[in-house]
This record gives sequence, C-alpha cells and structure tokens, in this order.
Amino acid sequence: MKKYFSIIYMLLSKDFLSEFRDKLNFVYYLILSPAISLIFYIFNDSQNPLYLYFLTILIINFITNQRISRQEISSQGELILINMPLDLSVFCLSKIIFTFLLNFVISFITIAVFMLLAGGLFFENTNNFIVFSIFFSLGLSTILTAFSLMLERIKSEGQFMMIMIYPLIIPFLVLSYNCLAELNLLDFILFIDTFSLQVLIAFDILLLAVCPILFSYSVRR
Repeated sequence: MKKYFSIIYMLLSKDFLSEFRDKLNFVYYLILSPAISLIFYIFNDSQNPLYLYFLTILIINFITNQRISRQEISSQGELILINMPLDLSVFCLSKIIFTFLLNFVISFITIAVFMLLAGGLFFENTNNFIVFSIFFSLGLSTILTAFSLMLERIKSEGQFMMIMIYPLIIPFLVLSYNCLAELNLLDFILFIDTFSLQVLIAFDILLLAVCPILFSYSVRR
C-alpha cells in the first residue's frame, strides 16, 4: 500500500510542478470560468442561481477535462507512461485526484463570479453547499478523467469498457440534481441523512474504485 501511495505522490508532484511552471490550465480556467458563468447567468431565465452554478461547473468540466488528459500524450499520440512498470489504475487514480484538486480552482472562480452577479451568497446553507460541492466534483472528476484518458489511448477491445464508463454520468447527474433540490431546504444534519446524498456518496466511492480498474484493463488490452 505504501508503494502505491508513493507512486500517486510522485505522479501528483509531476503534475503540479508542470502546472506551477506553465500555468496554462490556471489561465485557461481564469478566462473560461467567468465567461461561461456570465453566459449562463445572463441568457438563462432561471431564478435560481444555485442551479446555474452547478450547470456551469458541469459544462466547464466537460470542456477542460480532455485538455488535462492531453498533457499525458506524446507528440506521436501515445500515452507517455504506457510502458512504465506501474499499474495504470494507479496512474488513472492520480489523474482523478489532480483533476479533483484543480476543480477547486474552477469552483472558487465561479463562486466569486456568481456572488458578484447575485450581489451576495446564492445559497442558504454553507455547510450543505460545501459537502455537496465536494462529492459532486469528485464524481465528475472520476467519470470524465477515466473517459478522457480512455479516449486518448483506446484499442479495439477496450471500446466496450469506454462505453461502460460514460453512461455512468446519467445516474450521477440524477442523484446530484436530487441533492441540489434539497440543499437549501434542509439543515446540515438532515441533509447528510438524505437518501440522495448518501447514495451519491456511495456512487462516488464505487466510481473511484471501478473506473481506474476499467481504464487499466482497456488500455492494456
């Protein structure tokens, strides 16, 4: 187990070192997050900024996730770490964690923009908002990272695994929407005990366990 943690730490260190050196993703988020936030807020007639906020996070993740995966591809179109003596499921897990942490940057920028547009907080219960944001970002990072990595380096038999992963976003989004509907209605203890949030957490754990394994298997095939 210590060996796996050391590999994850090494891969994360490599990713963050590259990010701090180039700052390409940060600048990309700094431009994209306010732009999409403004588009949704201005042109959508919804009176609930909370729904618009999470829709914005979803769309930004769809746009940016493939960009993060492309950093692992060589100029010849090959996965750079494909021939290294490491478990590719650990590699996938490290990229999920990296994407999840970058999601905090997206969230902070988007929250700031929506607070500016709404003239203050656009959610009523801060604790509920934080808990849901964490598990929403975790599930989104897991599904999209595994899928985008597969999309970059897929072989014939592995296509079935890719087809299995992407539809998982549908139940994830349904669970997230149900949680979102209860976020402002319940206090923290009742919100934690809701069926929708508990199933969402269980679903995130399942995704975190299954998606890296499916990625490793499909790529090795």
